[in-house]
Amino acid sequence: MLRLGRRRREGAGLVRVCAEGEIADGEIRAIEGLPAVLCRTGDDLYALGLRCPHSGALLSKGKIVGDCLECPLHGGRFALGGGAVRSGPPRRGVPAYDVVVRDGMIYISRRPRRRNRPAQRRR
Repeated sequence: MLRLGRRRREGAGLVRVCAEGEIADGEIRAIEGLPAVLCRTGDDLYALGLRCPHSGALLSKGKIVGDCLECPLHGGRFALGGGAVRSGPPRRGVPAYDVVVRDGMIYISRRPRRRNRPAQRRR
């Protein structure tokens, strides 16, 4: 999760999702207008691609298992922290999006991160 205090990094490249308190621990929420889901586990927020690359199943119907998002159809698991395949039939991971919390609101990037760039954390 990326936490920024500067407005110059936040702008047209982000989509407002909801207030931080509106998403419960363990919840997976589809993001309106983007092919992504927002996941919360404890205090951590993650955004990953909406569909499983193996079968096209909606990951918003999946569940969080440990540090992974599990596909509801064939049980493939994707790392919450970057979308890499952890187990199951998928051969490729899902895109990961930056998550920003500012003034109690959650935003995610319009475009996924580059695959080789790790998530940034700023406080």
